[in-house]
Amino acid sequence: MQPVANMNGTTTVTVIVSDGSLVAQDSFVLTVTVVNDAPTISNVVDQSTNEDAPKNNVAFTISDVDSALTCASSVIKTSSNTTLLPTANITI
Repeated sequence: MQPVANMNGTTTVTVIVSDGSLVAQDSFVLTVTVVNDAPTISNVVDQSTNEDAPKNNVAFTISDVDSALTCASSVIKTSSNTTLLPTANITI
């Protein structure tokens, strides 16, 4: 049995066997439990800009299969060199 990807819930499965004249059957409930899949982010290629010039509109795509809502409010920004690029200077 392979449930549909990213779906959850319950279903009743019925198994029937026949010898050509008589039939036997049994049913059971299959419960597919929710799994919290990790969100995804597209690859962002290395960027460059001239000194004293801002770098605007670096595009990337995010998604979360578990949520119909965007996960944009969960985007965290950091800089490994805050002397060069303070985190406060990174806008989403």
